[in-house]
Amino acid sequence: MKSQSDLPVALRHSVLELHRALRDALRVRYEREHGRIESAGQFLGIILNHPDFDWLRELSALIAQLDEWLEGGEEASDEEFEELLSTLRGMIQAGGTNARFNKPYWQLVEEVPEVLVEHVKLWRLMGPQKANGGESRPSVT
Repeated sequence: MKSQSDLPVALRHSVLELHRALRDALRVRYEREHGRIESAGQFLGIILNHPDFDWLRELSALIAQLDEWLEGGEEASDEEFEELLSTLRGMIQAGGTNARFNKPYWQLVEEVPEVLVEHVKLWRLMGPQKANGGESRPSVT
């Protein structure tokens, strides 16, 4: 049964805002290196196919999984949501378990103020986590 909390919907919104900030930052970086992107369609093609965006597609996939969970109604379990939350933490936590995502992600967190702001909002929304039997707050450094 799905949790009655508003957290899943708020989390989805916050992850989408973070994804948008990452996408915007990557677009600026891409255009500096390769020239102006002429249209939204061209940019979408770059996001879907260019190797520089591989790691970002992992966050896109997590958003799709969260959407599926939200659409699951009564069949969506709290355990599935906790797994999604754990995966997200592993992606965005400093020194997180998903190194393929984590390294380019933290480069942008440290370089782009808008990404940092969205990271902090999401991290605070996720709240304290249990780690090694104790409670710990996520780090943004």
